[in-house]
Amino acid sequence: MTYDGRERRNGTLTEDRVALMIQEAVSEALKNHEQHLLLHIDKQFAGLKQSFGDAFPNGDPHGHRIAHEKAIADATQWHKVRQGVVEKVASGGIWAAILFAALAVWEAIKREAGK
Repeated sequence: MTYDGRERRNGTLTEDRVALMIQEAVSEALKNHEQHLLLHIDKQFAGLKQSFGDAFPNGDPHGHRIAHEKAIADATQWHKVRQGVVEKVASGGIWAAILFAALAVWEAIKREAGK
């Protein structure tokens, strides 16, 4: 009897059986990895959600935005009021200077006419 190199015993691993075992092992490893990855993503997302909530008063980003919009509107209004006051003071100063110059000219004319 000559040995041709292949085992013919029952229960031995065949190439197909080894390939199937490898495929099952890889599938199981991928499934475990996917579960760990999903758990990690869920944990990270929960942390991000917590950080986002903590970044705003009472966890309310909408109310935070509204508060900023109100502060901006108030600042804009005060800027307009200050600008109006400056314009009125400047125009009042110009009118005072014109009146002073006119009075000075009038006094000079009266002095010249009185001589």
